[in-house]
Amino acid sequence: MEDYRSLFPVLKRWVFFNHASTAPLNVKARDRLIEWTEDATANGNFNEGRWMGEIEARRTLAAKLINAREDEIAFLKNTSEGLALVAEGFPWKSGDNVVICEGEYPANVYPWMNLADRGVEVRTVPLKGVRIDPADIESRCDARTRILSISFVQFSTGFRSDLARLGEMCHQRGIDFCVDAIQGLGVLPVDVEGMRIDYLAADGHKWLTSPVGAAIFYIRTNKLDKIRPVSVGWKSIINHSEYSTIDFRFKESAARHEEGSPNVAGTLSLGASLELYEGIGIDVISKRLKSVTDEAIDQLRGIGAEIVSPRGDSEWSGIISFTVEGKDSSAVVKVCKKAGVVLSSRAGRLRISPHFYNNSDDIRRAVEVIHSA
Repeated sequence: MEDYRSLFPVLKRWVFFNHASTAPLNVKARDRLIEWTEDATANGNFNEGRWMGEIEARRTLAAKLINAREDEIAFLKNTSEGLALVAEGFPWKSGDNVVICEGEYPANVYPWMNLADRGVEVRTVPLKGVRIDPADIESRCDARTRILSISFVQFSTGFRSDLARLGEMCHQRGIDFCVDAIQGLGVLPVDVEGMRIDYLAADGHKWLTSPVGAAIFYIRTNKLDKIRPVSVGWKSIINHSEYSTIDFRFKESAARHEEGSPNVAGTLSLGASLELYEGIGIDVISKRLKSVTDEAIDQLRGIGAEIVSPRGDSEWSGIISFTVEGKDSSAVVKVCKKAGVVLSSRAGRLRISPHFYNNSDDIRRAVEVIHSA
């Protein structure tokens, strides 16, 4: 574990328990960012071909991470862009509806609300406490439900949905299944085939400890022509490098949604993280994160904290939401920051989101500061 901790220099100054927000870069991601910057500074675009080749190789890694095909992967700038591509490109008819859940991060709300002028209804499934009941989701679906869009892990509570169960329900009812995976990708296994996911989007700047502005987008092959490209550019097209020839045919891959010049630096850096995480293994990371969060909960309960986040085998995540009687969450966050502990406040509760590289010393320090705040 000490070897892994050395990959995260943030530990020199901070107990960083806020990976569900914007995470620190790992060393591999940082170094690749610097290498590209120095190359571009010294050589301009001389090595552009090598950069593009590396991005294609990392597309393969992204596909492997979620058990997809590489031609089903596009590199976008953020989760919102991916969800919006689905929302705006879907062949809606007036009277159709999309189902989402209460408590979703706004990125998975506003793209669907924006369809009101096209006659699309947004149906919201209420929470049961902090959980989402699949039976309640199914009861909100009918013959005009076209898409179910849900977060893998809820940002405020840390509740993890059973994507396989929901995906099977959607498959049986002919509903497309869209997933905002940002709060789980990199630390929890994702299998788009086994979970029957049709569309998935996730930034790399949270659990994948990569730069802001680089994201993974997945679209199932048999849905590719269903989603009309809504942002089209020179790179959306077959033979895009033949600049003097106009041949308006879309690429037969998810890359048709990469309409122009990519965020080379961010994507290469994200790719370095993907390579690192593959080397460690998502199963190893997930097992370690479960241990870290279980230990954190034990210590938090020792200071009287009430844990809100579900912790069942199929429900737990890297997010722990909790309250401490008599303590204002916003005030605690400020005190902790001054003491070198980074956490956050969501929905009036405290939220910590440690990572697999955090250890017992980090946990003890964080809980001590929270207790004294």
